[in-house]
Amino acid sequence: MIDELGIKAKLTMWGRWVGRGNIAASTVGGGSGGSVGSCSPLGYKSAWSFILPSDGGGVDIGCDDDMLDIEHAMSYLKTHDAFSYRLIKLKYRYGYSYQRLAQKLTKSMPEYRRGGIKAGMKMCHKHCKTLVDRAESEVEQLLTEEIV
Repeated sequence: MIDELGIKAKLTMWGRWVGRGNIAASTVGGGSGGSVGSCSPLGYKSAWSFILPSDGGGVDIGCDDDMLDIEHAMSYLKTHDAFSYRLIKLKYRYGYSYQRLAQKLTKSMPEYRRGGIKAGMKMCHKHCKTLVDRAESEVEQLLTEEIV
């Protein structure tokens, strides 16, 4: 079931899985109807729910395998492209909007600081979306090439 989802939906599920250990009770993509992301009404606890404190819930054991694949891709990305890892983590784990992410990146990227080539300027949320899209495609490529 998870194989038919797009990378944004998979990363949204991963963010919920890592953050709260609860994707069974929520919908993928923010919809209010039936959920593509609901793995099981049984509510098995995720492995992450034992490590990180959560407010309850759980995921299907079959979804854990898929989420662990994404987690493995994310750990690979963390060591090989820390910037893309940070973008994905802030966007999907912590739920940053493109606007908020652009503000955070403006403060932390060296080219926007004093002496940088874009000193005094602010990053546009559209440019931030482009950066996140590029990072998402890296994760998708890692998942399809089965490097992880």
